[in-house]
Amino acid sequence: MPHCAVPGPSSAPAGAPDRAMTRRDQHQLVREEFAKQAPSFGQEGFTLSNRALLDWTVESLDLGASHEVLDVAAGTGHLARAMAPRVRRVVALDLSPEMLREGELTAQLQGLSNIQFEEGAAEQLPYASDLFDRVVSRLSLHHMESPRTVLAEMVRVCRPGGEVAIADIVSSGDKALEAAQNRIERGRDRSHVRALSAGELQALASSAGLSVRHSDKRDVEVNVERWFDLARTSTEQRQEILSELTESIAEGDRTGMRPFLRDGEVWFRQTWRLVIGVKQG
Repeated sequence: MPHCAVPGPSSAPAGAPDRAMTRRDQHQLVREEFAKQAPSFGQEGFTLSNRALLDWTVESLDLGASHEVLDVAAGTGHLARAMAPRVRRVVALDLSPEMLREGELTAQLQGLSNIQFEEGAAEQLPYASDLFDRVVSRLSLHHMESPRTVLAEMVRVCRPGGEVAIADIVSSGDKALEAAQNRIERGRDRSHVRALSAGELQALASSAGLSVRHSDKRDVEVNVERWFDLARTSTEQRQEILSELTESIAEGDRTGMRPFLRDGEVWFRQTWRLVIGVKQG
C-alpha cells in the first residue's frame, strides 16, 4: 500500500535528524506549520488526559515562589501558564509569533501577569548564562534538527544547581519501527524531525552535564482524527496515514504507533518521557 511521501532514515548518529535540512529551513517549516495550528493549540478545550499529563509534568518539577523559569519552544504556553502561579516569573519563548499571540491572549484572560512571551530560537537562546532557576521544554525536541544543541543551550542559561526538564514523545528504540513512526509523524506535520528513544534522551541529558534526578514515562492514547485536526493535516495525508494504521491493526503493527480501534474509530498510543536533571556547579 502507499505510504506517506516523506524521506526515510539515514545512518545519522544518536540524537541527529534522519533527513537533510538546514536550521533555517527547519525554522521556516516550524513557523509555517504552527501558524496554521496556533488557533487549535490556543483552545482551552483540553481533554482530561491532556490536563493529567500537564499536571504530571508540573508536579514533577521542583518549583519555588522565588524561581525565574524559562519555557523553551513554549508554543501557546500551556506549561508556562500552568507553572506561573507557583513561581515568580516565567518567560515563554517560541519561534512562532502566532502561537505566542494565542498564548499571551489566553494568559491575559486567565489573569496571569507574570509571564513574558518572547520570540526566539531554541538553538540560540537570547539570554545570559546562569540566568534561570528552571529551564523546561515540553513536546519540542522532536521538532529540532539538533536536540543536542538545544539541550546545551538550555543548560547554559540555567544557573548551577538549577534544574532542566524535557518532556517529549519517544520512540521504541526499534530502528524499523522508529523509521516508520517518524515517517508517519512527518506526514501528519512536516515540522516533525525525529522522536528520540528513551535511552537517547537520557544519554543526551547526561552528556549535557546534567545529573538526572527524575525520569518517568506515560503512555498516552490519541484519537487519530483529533490528532489530524490539531495539525490541520491535508486530506491526502490523512487518508494515507489512516490506511496504514488501519492495516497495521489488522495485520500487526509495523508503524511503531501501536494503533487500535475504539468505538469504530482509530486510535494509537504514544509514550511520553519526562527527564529532569540538575546542572552541576
